[in-house]
Amino acid sequence: MLKRVLKWSAGAALAAALLARGEGETAGVTTITSDQLTFDYQRSIAVFERNVEVTDPQIKLKADKVNVVFDSTNSVKSIMAQGNVRLWYQDKTARCNHAMYLKKTGEIVLTGNAVLTRAKDSVQGDEITFSLNDDRMTCKPGRLIIHPEGGRDLSRIDFDRKGR
Repeated sequence: MLKRVLKWSAGAALAAALLARGEGETAGVTTITSDQLTFDYQRSIAVFERNVEVTDPQIKLKADKVNVVFDSTNSVKSIMAQGNVRLWYQDKTARCNHAMYLKKTGEIVLTGNAVLTRAKDSVQGDEITFSLNDDRMTCKPGRLIIHPEGGRDLSRIDFDRKGR
């Protein structure tokens, strides 16, 4: 089966969208591979389907399907990944059913069995939102699992749907 490959240079829209931090950290090339690529010029949407992999110098994403929506200036407006989503960013890994990146806010929203992990610690919830701009995270409802050094599992903190 032939794979379709789309490459953008460092300043390209997808790299900027995935890494938008306002600091020009998009050096390198972003490559998206999939079994099928469809571009709708009238709606300004690129659709990558089956075995989608996004590889960038700072972020990696795998999913069954990825939609990239462009604005009228051909800049990325949003990116939506769905189906078996896996994300690697700095020291964090995530998995979920759906992930949405919103360029305007610089946030990634993970939904559907969402889990965000850093080292051995993790947070789980129906919706996890994290900001690429200021390293913040919100989880609704939240379950934090902390694994302290020394192999002791002392903390299992569950938050109810009201965030308590």
